[in-house]
Amino acid sequence: MRKLSIISLLLVGILVSCSKDFLETGPSASIGDDVVFKSKEGSKAVIDGVTRDWREYHDNHDQFGVKAIDLVSDLMGEDIVVGRLHWFRYDYTIDNRGATYRRPTYVWSLFYRSIRNLNEVIKHYGEATNATDEEKASLKAQALTMRAYSYFRLIQHFQQTYVGHENDPGLPIYTEPINAGKPRATVQEVYDLIVADLDEAIDLFETANLPRRDISEVNLSVANGVRAQVALVMNDWASAAAHANAARQGYSLNSIAQYESGFDNYSQMVWMWGLPLNEEQSTIYASFFSHLDMTIGGYAGLGYSPKYLCSTLYAQMQAGDIRRDDLLSATTTGGVPVYTNYKFASSGDKEFSADYVMMRPEEMLLIEAEARIRMAIAGAAAEEAVAQGLLQDLWDVRFATPPTVSETGAALLDRILLERRIELWGEGFAFYDLMRLKKGLNRTNHRFAAVPGNTIAAEDPVFIYEIPQAELDNNPEMGPEDQNP
Repeated sequence: MRKLSIISLLLVGILVSCSKDFLETGPSASIGDDVVFKSKEGSKAVIDGVTRDWREYHDNHDQFGVKAIDLVSDLMGEDIVVGRLHWFRYDYTIDNRGATYRRPTYVWSLFYRSIRNLNEVIKHYGEATNATDEEKASLKAQALTMRAYSYFRLIQHFQQTYVGHENDPGLPIYTEPINAGKPRATVQEVYDLIVADLDEAIDLFETANLPRRDISEVNLSVANGVRAQVALVMNDWASAAAHANAARQGYSLNSIAQYESGFDNYSQMVWMWGLPLNEEQSTIYASFFSHLDMTIGGYAGLGYSPKYLCSTLYAQMQAGDIRRDDLLSATTTGGVPVYTNYKFASSGDKEFSADYVMMRPEEMLLIEAEARIRMAIAGAAAEEAVAQGLLQDLWDVRFATPPTVSETGAALLDRILLERRIELWGEGFAFYDLMRLKKGLNRTNHRFAAVPGNTIAAEDPVFIYEIPQAELDNNPEMGPEDQNP
């Protein structure tokens, strides 16, 4: 008889792999539900433990939580050129999907560990004797948002994009903190859960109407933001536009000075969601800034694995764009022309304790703009002017002398998609956009022949991870026949 699914071992794994800080959150399976959830502080502690887990170092220098997976996404795209293969080399060369490889196991275990703990909160949040109804609603809303986010990140790595693959095998779904393994649900069923979780969370946040404690805590804006991201992947343009618009209410766009401040300190910028760090929490070389920031002595800055902006993207940027003229410096790597990008520059400020950006109003603006021009192309002509106006709003804070948006129709859609690549470079969207747009991969102007012929066709199985072998071995509801091709 097979052992239980590795899901049942995830909380035990916390005892081995996570820091003392995470242990002190007291996951319910560790010290008993009757102790943890009798106060609102217990649920908050478990939620905070998940958040901490998302920004912590785990075992290897390419495993530092969610931002490590964000970096994987960008390295699997077209717009970052790696100057020297080191950590993340197999992600960059699209050769890190095997069932026994570290990356699929890390992504799977990180987010399923989160789901297991969040399910405990969702089950027991109402038991807190010192919580008001509003506080209970907020606790459940936070857990639902984070569970939806976890499933959303997982499904984008372990199956092709939603459209056209609705009936394909997705993920095991756990909505209770049980220890028994589950079979793979369909992609549609996974997305149905994600949408239901987020819609309920939005309703609960609106009912509770409580301020959040700090920027690491998910709130109504974040729930709407994740809902907009999900709708974009599902090609639900009306929902994407509505939720993206709702998400950024109350937030201004980052000014030129804010955008150029280094993306290392949330207090200097306008972020909707972030994971702040301090010197005690810093993971030094095993950190996002170590691997991407060229201004400090980490893996990138010391030359062990520098990351550059690709000349193909640079050639499409407009003169006068501060993201080109102020933050890029021409250089070469292995004879290939590239550009050092100083978007992430923490030297002289937070250094290795730089904060991690998770969501910005600019992303929401671009989601809304894309959704509206797609609706316009489909026949809702009035949406085109709205999309133009949104892009103009962004250009007004990215150029000292902004050009006027003149594109229409398909050309405007192409411009907005290009703006996503420019504005969100390094923030973890490249691979996910290539997958949802079914574009395939073109590595022209990269130093290394990262993939055969530097191109991979859209929806090639090489893009999606195999199910970790430990899951297939230990989950009685899954076997070799359930493995991805």
